[in-house]
Amino acid sequence: MKLKLVIGNKIYSTWSLRPWLLLKYFNIPFNEVQIKLRNKNTKKNILKFSPSGKVPCLIYGKVRIWDSLSICEFLAERFKNKNLWPKNNIDKIMARNISSEMHSGFANLRKNLSMNFLGKNLKFKNNKETTAEINRTKKIIENCLIKSKGPFMFKKFSIADAMYAPVMFRFKIYNIKLSFILEKYLNTLLNMKEIKLWLLEARKELK
Repeated sequence: MKLKLVIGNKIYSTWSLRPWLLLKYFNIPFNEVQIKLRNKNTKKNILKFSPSGKVPCLIYGKVRIWDSLSICEFLAERFKNKNLWPKNNIDKIMARNISSEMHSGFANLRKNLSMNFLGKNLKFKNNKETTAEINRTKKIIENCLIKSKGPFMFKKFSIADAMYAPVMFRFKIYNIKLSFILEKYLNTLLNMKEIKLWLLEARKELK
């Protein structure tokens, strides 16, 4: 039974990128359904698939999973042999900690650094709360990379990288100053064939 992933526009939808990136990276077959966001019929169209009225939503037979982190957890359980979480138990606990923190927190960062994957040199409303969240995100990623020695947060690509990849894009398009280790990590993400495909398809949405 093939999976179906319902997502939003690739220009804007950071939450859609997270499970999409996992599925692509780990070569898990799926069909993709895209719903155009910021449209008068957006909510109506999403509700045909997702009871929350939000994307992404993963459909597996009669099962519907309408939350990004829940989708990631489902995939990790369904495809245990692919090791979507780090294999080491201590690393797995840490990866879950920081993925959950990204999932539930950083409201100011999301609000004040709104996403446009194709954006360049964007300006954002800076305040102490946003600055604190930017610094917290940087510290999380740097600590993981220092310990793992890269190229990914837990050496090999995992759910944690999928959860933090959109924030690294925010740093890029808003010209947030990065340390050498974070610049290197950003370049690692940008050079992933899956990320290149996402950006290519995002550009096609403009036509």
